Amino acid sequence: MKKSLTSHSPNSEHYYIGPRETKLPKFEFEYPPSSYGLVVSSTKNSNKTDIVSDSSSESILPPLIYFKIKEKKVKKEQQEKCVLVGNTLHQMPKKIIKPKISYQPDIFPLKALKKKIVKQKFNGIYFEDERYSQDLDFQHNYANLRTYYNAINLSNNLYVSPTINSYKAYIGKGNNGQLVQWILKRRWWWSVVDKEKDQVNFLWQQLRNNSYIDSIPESSQEIFSQYNNNNEQNFIILDIQYQNLLPNQLSFELQKIIKKNGKNSKIISFEQAQKLSQNIRLFEVNSNTKLHNHIQNNTHLGSKKNLFYNMKKYYEQKGLNVFDFLPQTYHIKNKEDLSNFVQQNQNQSIWIVKPAELTNRGHGIQIFETINEVQKYLRNIHHHKNGSQKTFIVQKYIENPLLYNQRKFDIRCYILFTSINGQHKGFWYKEGYIRTSSSEFSLNNLADKYIHLTNDAVQKHSDDYGKFEKGNKVSFEEFNNFLPIDFYQTIYTQMKNIAQDQFKATYGKLDPRRKENSFELFGLDFMIDDKFRVWLIETNTNPCLECSGPLLSKLIPQLIEDLFKLVLDPLYPPPQFYTSKKIIYDSFENKFELIFDSTMLEVPPINTQVLIDEQ
Repeated sequence: MKKSLTSHSPNSEHYYIGPRETKLPKFEFEYPPSSYGLVVSSTKNSNKTDIVSDSSSESILPPLIYFKIKEKKVKKEQQEKCVLVGNTLHQMPKKIIKPKISYQPDIFPLKALKKKIVKQKFNGIYFEDERYSQDLDFQHNYANLRTYYNAINLSNNLYVSPTINSYKAYIGKGNNGQLVQWILKRRWWWSVVDKEKDQVNFLWQQLRNNSYIDSIPESSQEIFSQYNNNNEQNFIILDIQYQNLLPNQLSFELQKIIKKNGKNSKIISFEQAQKLSQNIRLFEVNSNTKLHNHIQNNTHLGSKKNLFYNMKKYYEQKGLNVFDFLPQTYHIKNKEDLSNFVQQNQNQSIWIVKPAELTNRGHGIQIFETINEVQKYLRNIHHHKNGSQKTFIVQKYIENPLLYNQRKFDIRCYILFTSINGQHKGFWYKEGYIRTSSSEFSLNNLADKYIHLTNDAVQKHSDDYGKFEKGNKVSFEEFNNFLPIDFYQTIYTQMKNIAQDQFKATYGKLDPRRKENSFELFGLDFMIDDKFRVWLIETNTNPCLECSGPLLSKLIPQLIEDLFKLVLDPLYPPPQFYTSKKIIYDSFENKFELIFDSTMLEVPPINTQVLIDEQ
């Protein structure tokens, strides 16, 4: 039978505190007159008790409970001073802390407050910085990227110094704006916004925004070349991957530096760039820097009547006949022009009538078999939606076109006009495509647009669209295999020369106020007759960027990517980065080719003719 929890009987040998407690030796207990703060202390092998003082909070507890709490604290302190080795606790050695004696104020040294700053070093090709990856391929690609940007900017007499690390863009809807936005978003330092398009760094939309262009400052830079002509320009350039984008003189100067100094000659600093151009401009890119995908007076090429007048004036100055490059053309503004046209063309011919002002996608085009039908159509008064009277371009229809598998076709090419820092340049894009019609060619049915108009906006409604070629498109390579002559040495060369003439014919009229940052992508339409002569039909602003068919699904994205690599990226370079994952491209090959450069001209432009800007 268990004993009670407590037993104070003097005859018992022990006091029982609890079923699991240790038995204590028997002793006589007497309470002192004042027991607050006093507890009983017992010694080993003795029944003698002493009263000691203790100021702890546990001292007010009954003596035996106090002992229990005190014992736990001692054990805990001993365990904290021990280290477990295997299954045994070993006492840790005591640490002797010597007091620090100082007779001066304890001031923390100033040097310790300054953080250790690792300065970024660049030896021309490699970064010596812990933040940067030391992978040699990354270092080399990053150095080449910066060199590429600086070389493109140098061609515009510019050295770009960014002051911000991110930029904003507005991409308008229509004409495959989603593709443009997707390609731009690959550049991780750009963000696309939906509002406040007048405040963004880059504005891309179908139509020209005059208010945005007005907000872009005008350039005061010299437009003449800063490079001296050198007889050594025929020097073979092998080390510059993007030499087709640069003036010959600049390519030659870069080649000499690289050949002389080797890989440590990477153009990075403003001081290095000044050695190539004495009047180079240091341009700080900030949140107010703006770029637009349209230029002032883009209708000097994009309008059919302005294109005709500009090309006519240019070829006359060169002693050439404009109708060796354009079909026979008349601009009908009034009844007097119509009467003169009828008197000069009494022979039986087929004529095509087009709106003279801005139109595209085949809108408003009519084909007439006789001069009388043309006269009857133009006698009626036609008006634009804004109420102004329409004028018309009347061209002689090419009755003997070269056919592709018995069907009519035309050729779509691209040119790019850039105005960066007020420097005007024109580029030719090396790739294009053939647009075929869906029906066999015949002059018996002039009303059938699927026979005579090769615009994709017209052909896509035909039941035979895509029946013969996917998307009614043929590549230059396929077309070259089809022809009995070499396409690139004959037709391609003629188209490229006419494109260059367009830039020369409109120099000083396109972007007359020389805005700092703007550009325009034009679509050129050519036709070929059965004698392999090339005819310029028209030049379009806002060319179609839809990816209709597998050929354009590859060509159009590459076109936009090359455009951004040439115009957008050098002006808005990415901030410094430390890993190869953020390098979006390490190849600088570009299918644009420089064919016109205002800095290479010997005389300034002279505006001898004032034409209407319709937009």
